[in-house]
Amino acid sequence: MPKIIRIATRKSPLALWQAMKVSELIKDIDNSINIELVKITTSGDKILDKPLYDIGGKSLFLKELEQALLEGSCDIAVHSMKDMPATLHEDLHINAILKREDSRDVLISKDYRSLSEFNENASIGTSSVRRICNLKCEYPNIRISDMRGNIDTRIKKVFDGEVGGIILAAAGVKRLGMETKISEYLEKNLWVPAIGQGAIGIELKKDNHILNQLINKLNHKSTSLCVNAERQISEYFNASCSTPIAANAVIDNNNIIVSSMIGSIDGSEKIYHKETGSIKDSNKIGLSVAIGLEKKGARNLL
Repeated sequence: MPKIIRIATRKSPLALWQAMKVSELIKDIDNSINIELVKITTSGDKILDKPLYDIGGKSLFLKELEQALLEGSCDIAVHSMKDMPATLHEDLHINAILKREDSRDVLISKDYRSLSEFNENASIGTSSVRRICNLKCEYPNIRISDMRGNIDTRIKKVFDGEVGGIILAAAGVKRLGMETKISEYLEKNLWVPAIGQGAIGIELKKDNHILNQLINKLNHKSTSLCVNAERQISEYFNASCSTPIAANAVIDNNNIIVSSMIGSIDGSEKIYHKETGSIKDSNKIGLSVAIGLEKKGARNLL
């Protein structure tokens, strides 16, 4: 067993919560292991005045953490799986995915209990193209304001009256103890969550065999099967953060059910596809769902 494990993490409150959660789970396995948090400010954290799809995408939250792994200044990196690109550096991999929290999107608003109540003068803060596509398609009367930043910062802007509301991942809100701020949980069949949303992944070098054996003990098998099926869809379409794409997988008895959506950026069209398969074929169902989307015309929207 290693005597110390250095965990690379962003400095945001949610990222630190996730890193501490991983730290606790490691200590549960072997309390003699010392944990050191390596707090890194990423390019995505530095550039807050532009949408991610204009400046390089969610990989801006990852590259400095992955560089630290490759250089050996940390041992593992903790990520939100929804931020992970479909293809990783050849020397790195996601060795464990923790049990998923609530994967839904939520509305947080001071004045409105649901999106259907918004008047024409109200605005929603988001920079997610998936959420923008859904809003433009389902609620074209709602104005959209570009908004990024930490969860607590964005929530403060809502209650300071800067925007009528924001849409966030339920998982992050709950993990930071802000569940009472939630106005509405958005229905997953219409608002299919982002790929990997609600799940935490642990990345490390493939050739660190001792550490891989330890970290793999933290892997939640059902969540891992689901998230990897979702990620197959992203990989098939070579999706980026400028792609309005969504997928959510759940396990029901011995079956895995995958729901998916691809939309146009202007919200004029959305394509949905859903399939159910056996858990033993979970490594194939994501590809099957992607092909189903393609047959319905997904390439044309992209």
